[in-house]
Amino acid sequence: MVRDPGELLRGEYLLMLALGFVALSVGLIPLAVLFSLGRVWTLEVAFIRLAWVPVVALAVQAMLWRPMAQALGYAFIVPPLLTCIVSLFFGIVGATLLAARPRAERRRGLLRSAVLASVPGALLVTYIVISFVRFFATGLSGR
Repeated sequence: MVRDPGELLRGEYLLMLALGFVALSVGLIPLAVLFSLGRVWTLEVAFIRLAWVPVVALAVQAMLWRPMAQALGYAFIVPPLLTCIVSLFFGIVGATLLAARPRAERRRGLLRSAVLASVPGALLVTYIVISFVRFFATGLSGR
């Protein structure tokens, strides 16, 4: 609990705020890379070639969960959470690319890439929905 308003600008509070901004910028780097590669290739080609990144990142984080938990403590959830959020953005980009062209003009593999890129985001949304349902189901039955 913060007792002194000046305490917010000292020590760990400032560090956590800085880490939050760094984590947000690191989380948005894959999207920046996607759009910058859209200048070299078309955005569809860049998306198809980078769609696997969120899935592989989440798989690596799942394999290394124990060392991450030991090193980061309770903050070990931040990297997978950022991966899932970036995956949601990748899924939005993929859905937009799918909706932008008629079915006959779509590149091969665009639908598969859009689904692949959005898998970690779908896992996050599923977890949130299940958590809300469990909360309301157990909360209402306990009254």
